Amino acid sequence: MKKKLFLILFTVLSSYLYSQSKINVPTKFPTEYGKFTFSLGSKITLELKEIENSKYEYKVLTIEPIKGYYDLDKNEDLFSKKPQKNTIELFFMGAFYNGGKEDKDWKSVLLLRNNLEKPITYKADIKYYFSDKFENTSIVGAFPKTATSELWGHKIDYITLYGFEKLK
Repeated sequence: MKKKLFLILFTVLSSYLYSQSKINVPTKFPTEYGKFTFSLGSKITLELKEIENSKYEYKVLTIEPIKGYYDLDKNEDLFSKKPQKNTIELFFMGAFYNGGKEDKDWKSVLLLRNNLEKPITYKADIKYYFSDKFENTSIVGAFPKTATSELWGHKIDYITLYGFEKLK
């Protein structure tokens, strides 16, 4: 019985530590270049720098908390009127349709605007509220000066962004 309890406890703790090791939420800005994780309810500005073979690395310039939710029916433009060059602006937040009247109306959204001169793609791993593991998710590319949105049907606690490169 003790061995079984130990094994269960070890498995749960290992899983928790593994998922926590993937969480690198920045707290001081600007950060060094790296791979970071962001929590739901964040307005984020990234600065990208081309490194080689049309690949980019990024650092986090700012993260600001977002209060409230995004009304997907209104499609409000949240982005800066005068964006910084070589940046990506992100809003990672809860959202709703139909005034949020029913459970199915509530979503998680990532609004992104590419302020580079080139189209880009990237990779993202997400952690749903009901899971302790990150999983890869599909994304759309982002053209210069264009806003895109990613929408998920469940609450997401965290998103990790990486693998930025020029769209081919």
